[in-house]
Amino acid sequence: MAIKFINREKELGWLNKQYKRAEKEAQLLILYGKRRVGKTELVRHFIRDKKSIYYLANRTTTRTQLQDATNVFASGFGDKHISTAQFADWRAFFDYIGQKMKQSSKRTILIFDEFPFLVESNSGMSSFFQYAWDMWLKNTKAVVILMGSSISMMYQHALARNAPLYGRRTGQWLLEPFTYDQAKNFYPNQKFERTFPLYAISGGIPAYARVFDGRKTFEQNIQNSILSEGSFLSVEPELLLSDEFIDPRSYLTILKAIGLGRTRFSQILQDTDLQATALPGYLKTLINLRLVKREIPVTEKIPEKSKKGNYSLADAFLRFYFSFIFPHSSLIKSGKHKELFEQHGKLLTSLVAKSYEDTTSEFIEKAIQQGALPPFERLGRWWDKNTEIDLVGLNKVENRILFVETKWKKNQLGIGVLQDLRQKSQEVKWGSKNRKEFFALVAKNGFTKNLIKQAQKEGVLLIHKDKILLGIQDTPGVSYP
Repeated sequence: MAIKFINREKELGWLNKQYKRAEKEAQLLILYGKRRVGKTELVRHFIRDKKSIYYLANRTTTRTQLQDATNVFASGFGDKHISTAQFADWRAFFDYIGQKMKQSSKRTILIFDEFPFLVESNSGMSSFFQYAWDMWLKNTKAVVILMGSSISMMYQHALARNAPLYGRRTGQWLLEPFTYDQAKNFYPNQKFERTFPLYAISGGIPAYARVFDGRKTFEQNIQNSILSEGSFLSVEPELLLSDEFIDPRSYLTILKAIGLGRTRFSQILQDTDLQATALPGYLKTLINLRLVKREIPVTEKIPEKSKKGNYSLADAFLRFYFSFIFPHSSLIKSGKHKELFEQHGKLLTSLVAKSYEDTTSEFIEKAIQQGALPPFERLGRWWDKNTEIDLVGLNKVENRILFVETKWKKNQLGIGVLQDLRQKSQEVKWGSKNRKEFFALVAKNGFTKNLIKQAQKEGVLLIHKDKILLGIQDTPGVSYP
């Protein structure tokens, strides 16, 4: 498939807004997000018609980085006489950049990609940037963009209150993966049944979504882009972990345990053989990197202190890899791909179904925007020892609560599913007396005529695939404040 730039209108709008402001005041922007999310592609699209200098740092020594940066910026400024040995240290390098920008009357975008690599090789790097900004750049027409994939390091050195650059940045943007509604544009004119399973693996990461072909079946895409030796995604987890960690073994064991369904802290501890005092630190790092997430029932009043937390893999591709690929590596390495799908096809379906449940919040938020539901301040899963509800929405001010059931099944949903959801809703102790209850059902294969008739009568939201089939406002006499 031909590579094309998709979506990111909001992000481009923000960058262009900051660029316009640089005519009057210099801009220091922090652009960060997980690996492969499309930061570099976004910036390259942004600068294509603007004066800019782009430097990509590598994981090497600070002396080599200084030499490389000197080459890039000397070329960008048109200084052929500047040699790689021109500057003794980074301070002298930034003096050079500052002087060049002082002499310029034009807006210029200065990009430092993979800023964390610079910090790794030189602990004082943030202070050098602080010096450059305070001494030179803040009084020019520069747009300085610091980019990074290590979210924790970007926080520590650029966004945290005690970071040298805190208070100097003029804007920041956390680049998120695509939603399903955005990611399906990678596969134009393809049906939901083809596009959603691919999203369930890619998780909206552009670099992953691009390698799949919407014209082929789900299994063909897995075969061609993941299982085949030498394919782009065949070694992606190893590359991702090696980029983030010098010694990834402990993190690998944690991801493997969670991928196999060990969601409680005690279960992870038992499976990994790590020290109980060390595991929280590892988990915190993985959460900061958006590789793992900790979920608690949405009704918990003090989430950070709740003991009901469950851990899951936040990265969709890692969830697929550690649940479906890693445990069955012997079948894959021996080339028995047909046996893999025959023996473990149900697991693959369950992974897609889990992703469909996770994506339900996107469908519900869209329904709220379209007026098919009233607003809810919080959306999240709910469970206790005996009951689980896929999604619950809360609006404390209006005393409203929403209950949602999601099904990735071959058959249409009948009235029994709605009855079960109503029964489960009574287990959720939240809100004051006479709370206003709302219900929604989400199904890949739709609903029976009897259920549609009942939903219309009772004011139940129905979502078929990713589209609203029946909104609450479609029920005569049913309204909400």
